[in-house]
Amino acid sequence: MLKRIISLLLVLGLLLLSACRAPWNEAKAKQAELDSHQIMQSLIPPDMQLYRERTLPPKQLATLKQNWPAVRSKLALNADEQKTFNKLLTRFTENKAEKHLQRDLDAKIKRLSTEINTKWPLMQTSLDLLMQGWVESSQQLSSSEKAHSRALLAAIISQMPAEWLQNKELREQAFAQMVVIARELEIDNYNQFNQLSYEQFNDKLAHLIQGLKDLGLVYGLDWNASQAKLQVKVLEQSGNKAKVQIRYPLGKKWVEFTMDLIEQDGHWYDASALALFNTAGIGQ
Repeated sequence: MLKRIISLLLVLGLLLLSACRAPWNEAKAKQAELDSHQIMQSLIPPDMQLYRERTLPPKQLATLKQNWPAVRSKLALNADEQKTFNKLLTRFTENKAEKHLQRDLDAKIKRLSTEINTKWPLMQTSLDLLMQGWVESSQQLSSSEKAHSRALLAAIISQMPAEWLQNKELREQAFAQMVVIARELEIDNYNQFNQLSYEQFNDKLAHLIQGLKDLGLVYGLDWNASQAKLQVKVLEQSGNKAKVQIRYPLGKKWVEFTMDLIEQDGHWYDASALALFNTAGIGQ
């Protein structure tokens, strides 16, 4: 008897949950798909100010711009992280940086030359874990941005052959591109970076992303071309909430992640960007 009562209560509970859930709205779902496409398309130029406009509702975006100095201060790296930032920046901008970086890597590769091929899968796994941890610890990325970054890194690292590391010519091209990225940022230290205006910050970020795309081309990975095959599927839609699956090919792998959306005034935005906005206390 007790089991029947419990079963009945469970069924009633599920029915109530279903009744409270708004029905699928085809027009809203199509708009969610379109807006998701546009969010991804803004990364092609890349245009980071447009990207932010498409991920954050107008009211919150206006507040973000107005309170930008406070936002940068609140999300600033800690002292140790700033030291690491400055050290790496110096490494990639100093005189003869390309030669110094190549020299140091050559020395490491020479020591590991007999182990690279046999231990390459383990090295890939270790690198992936390291990069995934770095992404997850970032306070300046929304949940969907972290999911995209993790999926992108996993796709790249999983298809990296040992030859990418062993080929000296490829290494030289890669280091040269890294140095170009760092120098063209025209930033001397973290403090200067953290003082950038909203427009300056997004311009530098766009330059960084474009530079990383050019770095990918060194290894035959064309991110922009991959966007021509972008696939967006609405997995869930109820009222002003939706979840979409975003996937696109990169080389021999697929980059795949989900994004939660929220609707305001007929358009859909990245719900996790809004959550980050609220968590950071922007506007308070």
